[in-house]
Amino acid sequence: MITIKSRAAAVSGIAAALLAGLSVTATAAPAFAGNFVSYVSSNSGGANLRECPNTGCRSFGWMKNGTRLDMVCWTDAQWVAPPSSNYGSQRWFKVWTTALGATGGYVHSSLVANQTAVPRC
Repeated sequence: MITIKSRAAAVSGIAAALLAGLSVTATAAPAFAGNFVSYVSSNSGGANLRECPNTGCRSFGWMKNGTRLDMVCWTDAQWVAPPSSNYGSQRWFKVWTTALGATGGYVHSSLVANQTAVPRC
């Protein structure tokens, strides 16, 4: 059971870590995340870059968590829910990445962190 005293101690410890310049997150975000660049962030450790916005479309390859993505546009297509995604949605992003040899394709929205504003495709 969390008491007020233990909660205060935890908050105090987090504040001390932040003041000391230490990270208090379980997993560190990629270095470029502070520059508002989008990147792969999946509960499964990565994401497929697909030829079209559908899990049945050909995959150009697997991108690990932290892979930088340049957002191009968004579209609504196939609904995808966990465990194939972090959350249920029909939103997909058309992206560009150099991780797979300067390739463009589609990634489900739930697998993209630090999403930047882009127009509809």
